[in-house]
Amino acid sequence: MLWRAHHLINKRTSFDFLAKRRLALVASTIINILSLVGVFTLGLNFGIDFEGGIAIQVRAKQGDIHLENLRTTTHGLGIGEVSLQEFGDNKSALIRVQRQEGNAQCVAHADQVMKKRAGNGWSVVPGAADTGDVTFTSPSALDSGGWRDAVSTVGLTLQDRQLPRGNVNSAKIEMSHEQRAEWCQQVAIKLVEDAIGGQYELRGTESVGPKIGEELMHSGVIAVLATLGAICIYVWVRFEWQFGVAALIALLHDVISTVGLFVVLHLDFSLTALAAVLTIAGYSINDTVVIFDRVRENMRRYRKMSLIELLNFSINETLARTLMTSGTVFVAVLALVLFGGPVLYSFSVAMLWGVIVGTYSSIWIASACLVYMKLRPEQFRAKAAEDEKEAKA
Repeated sequence: MLWRAHHLINKRTSFDFLAKRRLALVASTIINILSLVGVFTLGLNFGIDFEGGIAIQVRAKQGDIHLENLRTTTHGLGIGEVSLQEFGDNKSALIRVQRQEGNAQCVAHADQVMKKRAGNGWSVVPGAADTGDVTFTSPSALDSGGWRDAVSTVGLTLQDRQLPRGNVNSAKIEMSHEQRAEWCQQVAIKLVEDAIGGQYELRGTESVGPKIGEELMHSGVIAVLATLGAICIYVWVRFEWQFGVAALIALLHDVISTVGLFVVLHLDFSLTALAAVLTIAGYSINDTVVIFDRVRENMRRYRKMSLIELLNFSINETLARTLMTSGTVFVAVLALVLFGGPVLYSFSVAMLWGVIVGTYSSIWIASACLVYMKLRPEQFRAKAAEDEKEAKA
């Protein structure tokens, strides 16, 4: 089937791709500038890996875990991004919840947990807007020990200075915004536990702070830059410096436009998204190298062609291979987008875009850059002539 489909593409195509090189470069420059502006103004929607969050290990009380049912339940809690995966065996799962903000929604969740665990007579409300204070109200007056036990049901541990004095039915707990944000992580754990406690038991919890997320982001940026640099050096060594610079420009175009896609679609930017960016870079350079290899061969073979004619000719010669490769990868990634589920959605959408933009950049960006960098076919033709003389001698 692939053989037949391959021959549906005319090998003798003669499209003038580089006639549109100025339009392509202008459009691509605008897209990349807008992508960078979006990153620095709107920002990326960082996932749990970079923002920090909560890791909760659960185990099914009976039978195997059902991730889809578990995902439906946890996503309806209003605690932000939640990702799930099997953990160890088919009876255990790891639930990862994004880091909670110490906002009014968190306090509302605490009120919900408090009513469920301590009774409907309880209420939890936030204090003044410029503070992190929280006010608890009980159905009857409690002493200091009673308040300590009561608020522990929502994961709050009170210091002696925070305990109310005397028997009262209302307690104002003074906290900073940072302290309330830390407490909200425990509220989210309690909320998840109440939602799934009938079928699952909690085996352990761990809070991942934003500091670790910053370190991961730093390492991820270094990984991307190192990958781009290594690819550039490889192309430079294998070909000539013009090819290396052109390949780097095309790769930067693909990476920046992909990051812009995350901004526009508000996709979660996590470690899987970073993996998609690196995969796109590898896919794009593969197609670019194929075209560059054919360009270099044709420079030695066709000695009367101008550079633009030779580039167009080389692109048309490799067009069948380019379309077949891109088409098969596109279909596979499209299946991931449609059926891969929410866990792989950001990765799949990025890869789908990467297939398109990687093919585009190999033809219109990388090849067009060779024109503007004054690549001279004569240097290759002279070398070819020397090689022929040496072979005859």
